[in-house]
Amino acid sequence: MIKISLIEKPAELTAEKEAELVNIYKETGKSVWREPYIVDALLNMTNNKCAYSELKLNERSSYMEIDHFRCKKYYPDDVAKWGNLLPSCKKCNVTKGELDVEKIPIVNPLCDNPKDYLYIKGLRYYAINHNLKGENTITKLGLNDESHFINPKWNLIEDIEDKLKLILQKPKSDLSMRILKKVLKKCCPEYVFSATLSTYILYESKTYPQIEKYLKTNSLWDEELESLKTILIEIAMPK
Repeated sequence: MIKISLIEKPAELTAEKEAELVNIYKETGKSVWREPYIVDALLNMTNNKCAYSELKLNERSSYMEIDHFRCKKYYPDDVAKWGNLLPSCKKCNVTKGELDVEKIPIVNPLCDNPKDYLYIKGLRYYAINHNLKGENTITKLGLNDESHFINPKWNLIEDIEDKLKLILQKPKSDLSMRILKKVLKKCCPEYVFSATLSTYILYESKTYPQIEKYLKTNSLWDEELESLKTILIEIAMPK
């Protein structure tokens, strides 16, 4: 999970339109939040990722759903409110269900910085100092689910390690430098599981530090690599 910046709401979602959608929902129960202009804006806001798990949406079985952070069952006036809608994978949305976040608070990536409540170790989320908001976030969203999240992360980590070991064999080559930059870019915010991957490569991998040390010692570490590392530090969630 990473911090998300709320983008400007769609021009179509005027105050009048929002009120109209709320009334339609109250009268018919229709999923008024599935308007194409709302869906497109939400996906754009998170780089087509689930706001909670960072799973890529609308790929394979990860169909996009829209989560109402303040549940529509208890807060029907917020069903079309910009800032209350988050793109979500089915797993997170179903697990969260009808949770009342006013009574059982969880991290809202639009308002909270997840790094203030959670850390990642061994590809799993943990609550900092066992804080309640962090613990709720992990359990109420199922962020450590093995089949949906942990196993896919392991597959990506194995691929990263294979590439890093390849780089370590010939760290001076142009090909190795291109591969390294590609690996770091794949850990950036627009990609799947970026918080987990950036945490792993910077703080848990035993191979990456060797590569960075070698490149810096031999004056091969360039501005692009430094810029990429800065981005990864920003989203990484070490203990």
